[in-house]
Amino acid sequence: MFATVLLLPACSSTWYAERADQEAGGILNEKAVAVPDVAEAALADITVPVRTSLNRFETLPDRPEFLGDRDSSHEQARVLTLADALGLAVRQNREYLQRKEALYVQALDLTLARQEFTPIFAGGGGVGRQVITESVEGPVDSLVQTTTVTTSSRLSASALHRLGTRIAADFTTDFLRFVSSPDPSNAASALTGSIVQPLLKGAGTRATTEALTQAERDLLYAIRDFARFRQDLSIDIASQFYRVLQARDAARNAYIQFTGFQISLEREEALAEEDRRTQSELGRLRQAALNSELSWINAVRSYEEALDDLKLDLSLPVDTPIVLLDEELADLSLEEPGIDLGDALRVALDTRLDLLNTRERYEDSVRRIAVASNDLLPGLDLSADIRVVSSPEGDGFPSIDLHRRDWSVALDLDLPLDRKFERNNFRAALIDEQSAARSLEQRIDEVKLELINAKRELAQARRQHEISEAAVALAERRIEEEELLLELGRGDVRDLVDARSDLLNSRNQLTAALVNHTIARLRFWRDVGILYIQGDGAWVQQLAPEAEEADINDSDNNT
Repeated sequence: MFATVLLLPACSSTWYAERADQEAGGILNEKAVAVPDVAEAALADITVPVRTSLNRFETLPDRPEFLGDRDSSHEQARVLTLADALGLAVRQNREYLQRKEALYVQALDLTLARQEFTPIFAGGGGVGRQVITESVEGPVDSLVQTTTVTTSSRLSASALHRLGTRIAADFTTDFLRFVSSPDPSNAASALTGSIVQPLLKGAGTRATTEALTQAERDLLYAIRDFARFRQDLSIDIASQFYRVLQARDAARNAYIQFTGFQISLEREEALAEEDRRTQSELGRLRQAALNSELSWINAVRSYEEALDDLKLDLSLPVDTPIVLLDEELADLSLEEPGIDLGDALRVALDTRLDLLNTRERYEDSVRRIAVASNDLLPGLDLSADIRVVSSPEGDGFPSIDLHRRDWSVALDLDLPLDRKFERNNFRAALIDEQSAARSLEQRIDEVKLELINAKRELAQARRQHEISEAAVALAERRIEEEELLLELGRGDVRDLVDARSDLLNSRNQLTAALVNHTIARLRFWRDVGILYIQGDGAWVQQLAPEAEEADINDSDNNT
């Protein structure tokens, strides 16, 4: 026993951490099988990631002209693609790592709930030395010194069966040795065992394992929520990535407008020197040119701030120059999801993980009613105890004498005379079941509304794109006409200013519509429940079997 105590320090904190990783990691991997969307998320890995070096990314040789020369930090900037951004997000996004750590802690809590149904061992002991000096009367008074050494140890084990049976065993020893006296040593030991089986209240698997069952399901719910969070994170990073590109495009459009006004201003100044333009018209154009320069400066600032916000979400140093390429925006197109609203609703009701959590939480509330009903029963426990002690004639270290034993059997009855606490819990469980049913009904309606709104958003973005395309073409023709009229001396500077402003707004709205449609399509896939996130953060749009079957039926009907 004491050798074991002395060896305990050898189990370092690292050993305990490794054992925790082994057990909690095994639980997370076990649960992740039931949630395919997190199969590649490495839930058990919560090691602190090393911040990704951007040296492996390509560099942008020159700063684009439309960004101006106020800031040289973008020179030799590293090029970041959408795939790179998604990969960085699932490796080092701070909220992502925090969510993984929270899952790990919840898995640790589940290990405690599971331990309740495994043998639990405990032990302890002690050693002491006592010296007593006494005066002994006789022909010659003398002092007698008695030295005793005492040791004690205890080892116990207990286990709870899923039927409610609790088994416990305890072994104790006490040893007293007189070191400097001829008195014999005394030793005693005892082995006790007990078993308790509830017959009414607390009996049965459902009542006994309720806490464990809920802990198991809560962790599964948390993993599903994490899967939903991964979807949201990938969409948010993609949205922010495209918003940066949108801001970059807005800066370019503002620069084009500014340079266009500069060209027009130079021409009008030359005409004013020939008295072919009034100072009022020239002043109006100069004012418009100044305003366009201010708009350009503000647009570049907005782009740089959006880029810095993206760095924060990717846990990149904010002083590291990065740049997004225009090709990422040029590759976007107006793609439709390829599934109608009716099929999308049917698929979502079967595949949405958050809806599945709500549905199973309702099942939990129904189960808790049965558990609360069991608590209203009388307490009737059957118990048995046995105790074996050592022989009184033994000396030295103690030993168990199997012939010296006693045992008892008892039936303990607890009449339900005071069950107000249990009564209130039962009534509260009934109310919780009603509330959970309403929450499930409301969540189903919310899922349907989310899909309806997603479809509306897609249609709105498509129409906005069509209108913006027509507006860009119209504004470009107007500018050409106004430039020609001004050259002929029949134009008005105000019309030219308005046309250039309309062209800027239309171009920005065209890019915004394209980005909005792309993000709306991603959200639609997520809300249907067919957007799966891979280990590198990239998404895969997969139709569920129900949607594939619906597509096949539609194809057959059309045939």
